[in-house]
Amino acid sequence: MSDLMSLAGYGCNDQGHLNPTPEQLAYQMPFTGEPATYGMPITVAAYFGMLNNFYKFLIANPELIPLFQGSYSVDFSKASLMRILSQEGCEYVRFHFAIPEEDNKLSLVAEGLTSELGQVGYAQLLQKVTDNNMLHAGGDPKVEERGNGKPNPDGSFLQLFQILKGHGSPLATADLDLVFKK
Repeated sequence: MSDLMSLAGYGCNDQGHLNPTPEQLAYQMPFTGEPATYGMPITVAAYFGMLNNFYKFLIANPELIPLFQGSYSVDFSKASLMRILSQEGCEYVRFHFAIPEEDNKLSLVAEGLTSELGQVGYAQLLQKVTDNNMLHAGGDPKVEERGNGKPNPDGSFLQLFQILKGHGSPLATADLDLVFKK
């Protein structure tokens, strides 16, 4: 079930950490009666702040940078996400970290979750592992994996980040040259 909601969502403080915002964000959101929901809308400032914090974390822990092999995003197509979301009972999507190829590059695997956060198709998954039968069958729950995004293929993120940095924004303090090797 889905309702058009106007809600405050989350912005960020000047360190890029999430905090509730009075700015009204209108979204078509799944209805939930719980005050703590998953996937709340964020402001543009929160978007940049959270990414800045991630890159600052990597710079502070340089031993982690090789783990990403130059790729800091995972791309999913709309069709891929719609296959997950269109499953009966699916209200959420969970992303698991995964390594799909021999090159050991991190990726994500997506699966549908019910409104109670249980796996969509849990009974089918349980039967498959009980029988040790991993062959695909028509009634299997949909699970998707998508490859890593290219390391900033068009430079648009770096350009936006550099403009913010030029304004002296506290949301763009990470030195991305230390992360995105040229």
